[in-house]
Amino acid sequence: MEKIIKLLDAHPGLSLEDMATMLGVSAEEIAKTLDRMRKEKIYMGEKAIINWDLVGEGNHVCAFIDVQVQPKLGKGFDEVANTMSQIPDVECCYLMSGGYDISIKMKGKSFQEIALFVARKLSAIEGVISTTTHFVLKRYKDDGVIMDTPEKDDRGNISL
Repeated sequence: MEKIIKLLDAHPGLSLEDMATMLGVSAEEIAKTLDRMRKEKIYMGEKAIINWDLVGEGNHVCAFIDVQVQPKLGKGFDEVANTMSQIPDVECCYLMSGGYDISIKMKGKSFQEIALFVARKLSAIEGVISTTTHFVLKRYKDDGVIMDTPEKDDRGNISL
């Protein structure tokens, strides 16, 4: 199972047949293992990495929002974090160490849309004390994929 996990992590788009060939097992064995891993919530599925800057369908603003929370007696941060996780706009929700308790990743069509989300939805959740929003200005690398490779400057290389 560990070899399959490493292969999925490095190459999420591989077919069952390709995985089977690379690992020296049958495609049926790979399929059974993937089914078991899905049931056990080890394997949660694949996700495409889109370079929204090149899509051209309006603005896609990404933000990381740090949230300070008053934990509930006997429930800690879980109740507030689970409430935040149920909001469709929230892509990621993590319990963090440091100055803030929960960190959220979300996308919107504009800075204003994200600001209104924080003001109207996030701040209204019981237990939320404060928030700090960080807007992504440019992505250089996302989930291990380099998003923007600089063009090679050949001005100093003159061939005669």
